[in-house]
Amino acid sequence: MSWEVRLKPLRVVVGIVKKQEKILIGQRPIGKPYSGYWEFPGGKIEENESGQEALTRELYEELGVQVETAYFCFEHTHTYPDKTVLLEIWLVSAFSGEPYCKENQILRWVTFTEMMELRVLEGNLPIVEKIKNSLSSAKSL
Repeated sequence: MSWEVRLKPLRVVVGIVKKQEKILIGQRPIGKPYSGYWEFPGGKIEENESGQEALTRELYEELGVQVETAYFCFEHTHTYPDKTVLLEIWLVSAFSGEPYCKENQILRWVTFTEMMELRVLEGNLPIVEKIKNSLSSAKSL
């Protein structure tokens, strides 16, 4: 693999799924990189796919829910030892269906405080802080 390919960030969509005062997180299953860490649901944005399309597809594939209302929040770049990811963060304020584990992950509804007590994937920590600050200052969310 050439260095140009390694430097190109992997585009990923992240869904902050909110229900009342809690957010949904999943624990990465055994056998996947960073297994045991907690993260927001989401996944790779495919070629010729918008972030919103990827969000809708990924949340259906992972959780069995249909996104009804989602708002783009911001982008965040994080570099792991093996790759750089460009995370597109979306707040999902309305969805239909009850989330369930379709990919052997453990799901949990948590407050921001509860989430910080878990082993959160490193790339998600700055996202937690930005979203926490945004939600506390925006009464409409």
